[in-house]
This record gives sequence, C-alpha cells and structure tokens, in this order.
Amino acid sequence: MKLLSFTAFVNEMYQPIFEGGAAGHMMHPFDDADLTFDDFIKMIQAGLSGELNFEEEPTEKTDGQNIFATVKDGKAMFARNKGQLKDPLSLDGVNTMFADHPSEQVRATFTLAAKDLAKGLEGLSKKDQDSYFENGMNFMNMELIYSKNSNVINYDRDVIQFHGIKKTDGQGNIVGEDNKAAKDLAKIIKDANNHIGEVFEIIPPQALKVAKEADFDEKLNYFIGKVYKLQDEFNLAISDPVSKYHEAWWRREIDKSFPSLDQAHKEGLVLRWAYDDKKSLDMRALAKLVSPKELEAIKNFEKEDLKKKYKENIRPFEDLFLELGSVVLKNASNFLALSPDKEMQRLHNTIRKEAEAIKLNGDTKQIEKVESELARLARIGGIESIIPTEGLVFKFKGGLYKLTGTFAAINQLMGIIKYGR
Repeated sequence: MKLLSFTAFVNEMYQPIFEGGAAGHMMHPFDDADLTFDDFIKMIQAGLSGELNFEEEPTEKTDGQNIFATVKDGKAMFARNKGQLKDPLSLDGVNTMFADHPSEQVRATFTLAAKDLAKGLEGLSKKDQDSYFENGMNFMNMELIYSKNSNVINYDRDVIQFHGIKKTDGQGNIVGEDNKAAKDLAKIIKDANNHIGEVFEIIPPQALKVAKEADFDEKLNYFIGKVYKLQDEFNLAISDPVSKYHEAWWRREIDKSFPSLDQAHKEGLVLRWAYDDKKSLDMRALAKLVSPKELEAIKNFEKEDLKKKYKENIRPFEDLFLELGSVVLKNASNFLALSPDKEMQRLHNTIRKEAEAIKLNGDTKQIEKVESELARLARIGGIESIIPTEGLVFKFKGGLYKLTGTFAAINQLMGIIKYGR
C-alpha cells in the first residue's frame, strides 16, 4: 500500500513548516513514508560527505514570502493561491489585493516586488515568454525577501529569488515542474540588464557549498546507527519503505491500548490511524461491531490522544533528520544573508534572552511551549547549532526534500516571542 494519505495525515496532525501561497508543502525526508531505510542512509552519507547533489546542486531554503508570476499576452500576471493560478492577477490586481492589508511592510513587499517583476518579465523576448510561460499556463514560483519585512532571518537584502517553473492545466492545478528554469530565466533577465528594479534584484536559487563533516566516520556511524535501530525495532529490511515502520508501530499501540478488541477491528484502526483511511472503518460502522464501552474508549483515544501519539510515532525520525540538518548546515556556506555570522549571533542572543524572559513572566501555556521547543533544540544540537538559514533543499529520486536543522524550533520560539503564541 502506497502511503500517500499518510503524508496528508502528517501535514494535518503535526503541522510541519509550510511554504506560503500556492506553493504547497515541501517534505522533510521523514514526511515521506514511501522512502526506504536505505534511502535514508544514502541521504545521510551524502549530507555528511558534502555531496547532496544527487540530481541538482543543493540550494538554500530561504525565509520570505511566496508568489507566482507568469506572462500572458505580453503582460506579467501574478498568483498567491490555486484560484489565482487559474485566474491570475494583473499588477493593478496585486495593488488592489493588498491595498487594505493591515501591515504596511507586507503590502510594500508584494506591491513593490510585483512592479519590479513586471519590468523583468515583460522585458523578455516574446520567444522566451512563450517558451517559459506558454501564454499564462506556466508560473515561476519565487520568494520575496524584503529587508523591511523579515520573518525569522534578517537578510539585509531585497531580492526576488526564483525557485522554478510550475506547469498548470489551466484550471489552477499544478501538473509538472521545471526547476532548471529558475537559474536559466534569471540569467536571461540579468543578461538583458532587467534584473535590478526600483527595490528588488531578481536572482536564481542560492546555491550552497557544503563541506565534508570533519568527524565524518563518527557522525556517519552515529546517524546510521539511529536508522538501524528504527529498522530493527520491527525486524524490517533495509529495503522496506518507512511506511512499514509506522504501520507496525500503530499496530503495537492499538494492541496495547485495546487488547480485547477483535483483530479485524484492530486492523481497521491501523488503516484509520496509520493511513488516515476513515472509509474502511468509520465510526458508524464500528458502533455496530463493538460494545458501547469499547466504542467510547476508541472515540476518546481519537479525540484526546491521537495527536500526541502521532508526535510520539514520528519523533525519532524527525529528531534524526533535524539533527542531521543541523550538522550538514553547520558545514554549509554561501548563505543569502549578507552578514551570516552577525545574524547567527543575533539569533542566539534573542532566543536566550527572550526565552528566559518568557519562562520568568509568561503564562503557563507560553512557558510550556517555550520549554518544549527548547527541549527540541537540545535534542538536535542546542542554541549553538542555530545558523542564519531556513535550510537546504536537495533533489532525490525526482522529489524535492528539505533539511532544516533547528529552524522549526526557532520559528516556533520566535512566534511565541513576537506574538505570545
């Protein structure tokens, strides 16, 4: 069974980092339960060797705002969601969309970037416009980084970073992609001297240089040992997909939580909770098959314990790859931030100072969240492992994956610090 629905379950239950707008969710390796244990080992070896260029050079995952742009009938058009991929906005439409936005910085980010994008894209030859955009069918996915509207990372630069072309069916559905187009089209715009606008500079994906880990043998044995431990927990083969681990884990959990339940009904719960398959065993059907007491226990588990149990299930895989990411990113260079050392120190100091302030003066919920995220940071390298990037993107077996290291934890911490939540 292919575990595509499990990945949807991952997104809904654990709320991992999402890329904004219509871009959707880029997976961590641990999100993709169709990967095998051997795939994990190949990623670990490549990351520690500084050779994550399986199919493309690794690029930086940056912390900005997402937008899509195309060219139709010679005019630049824009999209932030699926509906707008079907019916994109003109430059005036972008200005109208953000006219009443409560944040002046957000409004400026999108309106000023759209204006500079229009200059760059409308300055392309008709041949290039048709080749890359197919008269509004294809969209360049890009990220807007504006120094006056930073999120977690301060880049001190104003850039529009191309990520790649997304091909649509004309109805707002993405049906294909061309990542190479980001670098190629950025070069064409630069060669025409249209890459620098009034505020923003159009750039290709930020390629990262990744050095080999100094303690390669030690780290390799450490991380591969973690993979083998997970594989051996349920006597799985190195070639097995990770979905088999999740299925076996849930089967064990269900056996422990509902020992008297009929085996066929237990298997239905495995499908329901490991695969998010609620059609094979819905609650109405289950009510006719089990006692009222058993039904109540199952409903209570699903309502009160399911999210916590999911986190427990995914945590060893999450910790493995977040810790791996912190090691790999420590060996990376050529980040987009103009002063990475300065920004790294700012992040370290901010997290330490503000986390302590919340622990002293925050409410119970805030303190619990801060302590939870600090504990996650400690498991994957601690505050000292924080560096000024959202992460690294690499391509493996045709799919794009991200290594984010400590970013998930600091993103949550900064949210608590900024907004109290």
